[in-house]
Amino acid sequence: MAKKDFYSLLGVARTATPDDIKKAYRKLAMKFHPDKNPGNKKAEDSFKEVTEAYETLSDPKKREMYDQFGFAGAHQGFAGAGAGAGPGGFSGFGGFGQQGGGGEDFQDVFGDLFGDVFGGRSGFRQTRKQRGADLRYTLNVSFEESALGTEKTVSFIRQRNGSDETARLAVKVPAGVKQGQRLKLASEGDGGPNGGTNGDLYVIINVQDHSLFKREEDDVVLEVPVSYIDAILGSEAEIPTLTGRIALKIPTGTHSGQIFRLKGKGFPKHGGFGAGDMLIRVLVDTPANLSPRQKELVQELAKASGETPQVQAFKEKIAQLLKGRK
Repeated sequence: MAKKDFYSLLGVARTATPDDIKKAYRKLAMKFHPDKNPGNKKAEDSFKEVTEAYETLSDPKKREMYDQFGFAGAHQGFAGAGAGAGPGGFSGFGGFGQQGGGGEDFQDVFGDLFGDVFGGRSGFRQTRKQRGADLRYTLNVSFEESALGTEKTVSFIRQRNGSDETARLAVKVPAGVKQGQRLKLASEGDGGPNGGTNGDLYVIINVQDHSLFKREEDDVVLEVPVSYIDAILGSEAEIPTLTGRIALKIPTGTHSGQIFRLKGKGFPKHGGFGAGDMLIRVLVDTPANLSPRQKELVQELAKASGETPQVQAFKEKIAQLLKGRK
C-alpha cells in the first residue's frame, strides 16, 4: 500500500511552520494514541503514521530531504525512522527520547501531550509492556521412554533483560507421550520487553524409531518371523516387550499374519486409565531355495496332508463365485 503524504497526514500545508506541525501532531496523537483506543488496530496504525510524519517533518534535515526526494529521501541515512515500529508504535522512533537529526524532542511533545491526557508529565508512559516471545524446543526420546515416561534436561538460549542467557531446565516426559505432542513450560520463554510477562517454552516430542516395535494408537506391534517348520509343527519363541521378555507359544498350524494379543502390554492410555495391548504378528518365513532332498520331502508331505484349511476354503469360494460363468 502506498504511503500517504506526510503533510496531508498532519493536515498542514507544505509551508507550515515547526510550531504548526507540532500543534497538528499533538492533536492527532491525542486522538489516536493506543492508550485512548485500547484494542483499536486502525487507531494504532494511524498513530504510527502521524508519528512517522512528525518525526520526519520536525527535523529540518529530514524535512528538507523529504521535500526534495519524498519518502526515500527522508529515510536516507536515518535507519531509526518510521519502519519497524513495534506494538503501540514506539520501537521504531528512537524511543521518543531523542531526535536523530536535532529536531523537536519527542519527550517535550509527549510531556505536553500526556500532561493533558493523564494529568501531568509523570503520567506519560514512554513504552508499553509487551509479552515475551514463545520458544520451541524439539526433544528426542526413545520408543521405550515415550511409553514409560522419563525426565530429561534441556539447554537452550533465551532473552532475558535484553540479553541472551543459557537456560537449563528439567522436563518431565509423561508415560504414553505421542509423536509431535507439545509440552508447555509456562513463562520459560523470552523475557517480556519493558517489564512484560515472559513467553512460554514449548517442548515438541520426537519419538525415535525402534528397530523392532511400532506403535498403533496405544498398542505396540511386533512382527515375529517363524520358520515354516515351526509354523507347521508348533514351537515356542522368546519375545521382547517394552519392559522385559516373555515366552510365546506358537501353536501347531500357525499361519502367516496371525496375531497374538498380550493384554495391557502396550502404551498407557490417556488419563492413566489402563493400557493398550501388545500385538504379535507372525510372519511365516518360507525358504527361497531348497535342496533336492528338501523338495522331495516337501512333496511327500504335500501328498500326505492334502489341501490346507485356508486354501481349501478359498478354492470353495472361488468355485461358488465362478459357478455358472462361461
